[in-house]
Amino acid sequence: MWAASQLSHYGFLRFFTDLPICSIPLVNRLPMCGLHSSPHGRPEFDRLITVQSAFEEVLESSSHSSILPLDMKRSEASIRDLKQVVLYSNLPSKHELVFEFQVFVETARQASADLTRFNSRIGRAVDHIISINKHTLQVLDGWALEASSRSRLSRFWPSANTLTEPHLLQQYLRHTSAIEQQINELILEAQALLAILQSLDDRLDVIHGIVTRDGVHVQDNRDELFAQLWTQLGGNRGSVQRLDAQLRLLSEVSVYRRTAWAHVSGTILKLQAIAAGLEDLRERVGATEVLGDDVPLRQHVETIQMGLERLERQREESRRVETEGYRRVLDRKVPGEERMIESARVHR
Repeated sequence: MWAASQLSHYGFLRFFTDLPICSIPLVNRLPMCGLHSSPHGRPEFDRLITVQSAFEEVLESSSHSSILPLDMKRSEASIRDLKQVVLYSNLPSKHELVFEFQVFVETARQASADLTRFNSRIGRAVDHIISINKHTLQVLDGWALEASSRSRLSRFWPSANTLTEPHLLQQYLRHTSAIEQQINELILEAQALLAILQSLDDRLDVIHGIVTRDGVHVQDNRDELFAQLWTQLGGNRGSVQRLDAQLRLLSEVSVYRRTAWAHVSGTILKLQAIAAGLEDLRERVGATEVLGDDVPLRQHVETIQMGLERLERQREESRRVETEGYRRVLDRKVPGEERMIESARVHR
């Protein structure tokens, strides 16, 4: 009853100033105010924006790899042609090889599609992070206006100017957690894509072993395996122009595979570094060493605003690079890239 009467006396204050009732002197000693704990520590938006800015490099790498799935798709057609050459060859294990080539083509198709989705997912994650930053800015701007409007009350309630600190910390943790969720989802997708690329590498080992067992003399360099096989099995019948185009495409199969592997594995390392930085920030919130003077709310706003502007600039630059890459692919005129298997049955 005593607590209820005390709260009724302070009810009008909450109505006019929107102050948390347990932040008012004397009332904060009531038993009810100890029922709900607030996060402790100091928000470090400057460190958060620094960690978050590492995503700019992830976005840049993704934009430069945007046409890689298209290149992988082009090389996939050359493997189909080689599969037909193998089918009409005299190799003892040609049917086994045809099966392995089919698995390789299907895996390559899946890798190409998944890589396209992964690059697109990175862009969506950045858009979501930009939205998170804008929301945090709106929240902090609202608190800044509210703090200035009630500064006149500070001589009566000295704690009035610091009442937003628990709320500021909560928004900081929400911001950090939302970004961390995006990072973790991307890491899972990248690891799944890396497993598919590893499967391509395994299939290449199997094909190399079968070819060697059948007595086809190929060099140990697996990157040239398909091109050597094409030449030795008679796939070079036809115009020199078409032969050069086919050999180039076959040689590029391994190049694109290695490039995709480097892109995805490098992205995973960058994402894991960002995740580790976010985890460290969350741990620092509850650490006693996070001390020092209170950072003005306006400084937090300016820090987030600068980070947001950098991320938005990088997003626009990435879109420009992707568009230019797609335009180059559409304008590309490569002689001899048409299907080259019209005389495959002659190779029996």
